[in-house]
Amino acid sequence: MSAELAPYMAAVAVVGAAAITWAARVYPAPARPAEDNKPAPARDELWLACHTTRCAHMTTRHDHTAAGPVCRGCHTVKEVQQ
Repeated sequence: MSAELAPYMAAVAVVGAAAITWAARVYPAPARPAEDNKPAPARDELWLACHTTRCAHMTTRHDHTAAGPVCRGCHTVKEVQQ
């Protein structure tokens, strides 16, 4: 690098650093919620795999009933293996 370009390269580096600092202050990262602030899961619900086409064979919420866990999406009763 020639001695004539050195001042220009230094000026570009300074302006670039200032632009990055300005952008970080204008657009700060979103605050993450603390782990303690998360609500506790309800005791009457379960997360189980629902193997129906309506629920797309995904893990969904199930409610406790006398007949067994009932899917909230398709309302089918899941057999529990003991």
